[in-house]
Amino acid sequence: MAYQKINRRRYRKKKRYPLLTAFITILFCIGISLGLAALWQNQSQDLSEPLNSGFSIEAFSSAPGTTDESGGLSDVAASASSPAPAEYDYSQPVPESDRVTSAYFDDALFVGDSITAGIQSYALMKNASVVAFTGINTNTILTREVIRNEAGELETMPQAISRYTDVKKIYVMLGANGIAWIGKESFVENYGAFLDTIRQQHPNADIYMQSILPVTASKEDSDPQFANSKIREYNAALLSMAQEKKYYYLNVAEAFADENGCLPEEASPTDGMHFGPKYYEVWFEYLKNHVANPDSVSDKIADGTVTFSSAT
Repeated sequence: MAYQKINRRRYRKKKRYPLLTAFITILFCIGISLGLAALWQNQSQDLSEPLNSGFSIEAFSSAPGTTDESGGLSDVAASASSPAPAEYDYSQPVPESDRVTSAYFDDALFVGDSITAGIQSYALMKNASVVAFTGINTNTILTREVIRNEAGELETMPQAISRYTDVKKIYVMLGANGIAWIGKESFVENYGAFLDTIRQQHPNADIYMQSILPVTASKEDSDPQFANSKIREYNAALLSMAQEKKYYYLNVAEAFADENGCLPEEASPTDGMHFGPKYYEVWFEYLKNHVANPDSVSDKIADGTVTFSSAT
């Protein structure tokens, strides 16, 4: 009996020992798990904060040349790889471009003095609109009431122009009147004020300022106030103004000038300034080959050729 009691006591001790070991092992594992969880949380917080150098994971993910989750370039990288379109150089006259046809001027408005009025007088470019008056100059164009509206009332040229709400291109030519006696500074200032008025009325239209045209050698000899050297000086001032205000400048004078910088005698044998239909065609051909805004013809180009429904 004594032997059996001793063996049972030993058996009971052996029975309790594995249970205690298992309990301690479970506690140890729980402690290890809690410790690892705390360590991982601290590590994650450290990674989400910017490094001492100012570099962060977010900054890296959006840096140029990095990829997004789909494996492609990020938006920033994509934009960096595409060069921005070059800004138009208003300091230079409109360069030669692909030729357009007469239909390009379906939504154009020509504004000016007697030279521009000749478009209607000779029934040329009938698809374009014209607001012009013989004798108008930069000093009077904003205030003088010279255009008769449908009601039979006289109104200023800006008032008349405001009624052409659908035009997309506006071609202005002033200067033949007044250059002999209007000072350059006043001439340019008033010209600019007029163009600004048009821009306010037609913010989405392309506005072209056309150079003053040359006169014949006979004209400048008989009246030095109209000397072609003076006209070129005024044109240079207009180009500077166009650059400052961002207007397209068309050097139409180069299409009219001969080797001496004068209007050919045969172009204007009467007064040395005004010309006939032949030279209006020279003018229009120049405009067709000098388009500043390619977007204005992009919907009319097919296979590299400008196409229109009407004849050239």
